[in-house]
Amino acid sequence: MASAQDAAPKVVLVGNPNVGKSVLFNALTGAYTTVSNYPGTSVEVSRGFSTISGTRYEILDTPGMYSIMPISEEERVARQILLDETPHAVLHVIDARNIERMLPMTLQLIEAGLPVILVVNILDEAKRLGMHLNLELLQQNLGVPVIGTVMKRKQGLAELQQAIENYASVPHKTFTYGRDLERDIEKVVAAIHGEYRLSKRATSLLLMQKDSDIEELIKASEDPESLSGLNSVVKDIAFERRADLLLQISLERRKICKQVLEGVITQVDKVTEAFSEKLSRWTMNPISGLPILLLVVYFGLYQFVGGFGAGTLVDFLEGHLFEGYINPVVVGFVEEQVKIEWLFELIAGEYGLWTLGIRYSVALVLPIVGTFFLVFPCLKIPDIFRVWPCWLIACSSKSGSLVGR
Repeated sequence: MASAQDAAPKVVLVGNPNVGKSVLFNALTGAYTTVSNYPGTSVEVSRGFSTISGTRYEILDTPGMYSIMPISEEERVARQILLDETPHAVLHVIDARNIERMLPMTLQLIEAGLPVILVVNILDEAKRLGMHLNLELLQQNLGVPVIGTVMKRKQGLAELQQAIENYASVPHKTFTYGRDLERDIEKVVAAIHGEYRLSKRATSLLLMQKDSDIEELIKASEDPESLSGLNSVVKDIAFERRADLLLQISLERRKICKQVLEGVITQVDKVTEAFSEKLSRWTMNPISGLPILLLVVYFGLYQFVGGFGAGTLVDFLEGHLFEGYINPVVVGFVEEQVKIEWLFELIAGEYGLWTLGIRYSVALVLPIVGTFFLVFPCLKIPDIFRVWPCWLIACSSKSGSLVGR
């Protein structure tokens, strides 16, 4: 008998890092989730369950990936999940602000024959940047369900759950590349005789790009005669296009994405810029960034932590509060109650637990560490410390210094 995990329809979350996949996963599954390493790797995969209209679905949150052709171990695990599982739906979560950059992976998932639902997340930030997205037109152009969401507020969650519930696999659109590239794809497709989780078209493209995992999969499945013919076709194409195959595939996908997005994105007048964005922009500008950095270091570290924390607060706590009020009471009480000299010295002597341990931790360490952590968020003003070294190196390089030589 199949376990509940095996029987439940699977919903797989895929997408770039930092697009809200984990927020969506938590919104769908709640608190009852498990995190474990994918077999044979150190990469963690989260699994949970969600009940939608009485049907229990297993939700899988995969590691971040930029393409279905893996480069890192995380991407390889994410792609392997797509190969091993039989998902009811694959939710491709993208950032609405960077839709053009992330849409090529959507095309790859669609041409792979996977049951894709495109989740356009972070719509509120896109709107604040003056972007208006016509998601109905995007859905029509892609031929798969498209749901707009703001997952941190759970906006669009109900619509997404309905799309998962009502999803029905239909023939996907085929996006046409350039004529010469289409000719090569057709040659490889014709040489593949087996049936695989990914479509023959997607498998052909991965073989042409020398995807080692797909090559091993084909090698284990095709009969020797078919495998020999397939290898010959792929080698001929690779030799003929040895200079520009990967680049052409990438450029063709970007070209298709621009066609898909025609009329989808409208840039309206930008709303009032938030102060945090202004501050972020100022700190990334070399002219205004250096004065801000100096102000933060001087007023934050030197004056607030060094002057107020290590000076005023320490003087008050140690010199006034402890020495004037707390220590005399504690030492007097311990001296009266403890008659054993070594025990008294241990507790309230010059190097005792109270006089050295408690007093110093509260009166010396706490004010300094406390004020530092109060000012610490200011030291994380967006990109102050990441942008400046790069800017200095760039300037040094332009001026002919030895930096980077």
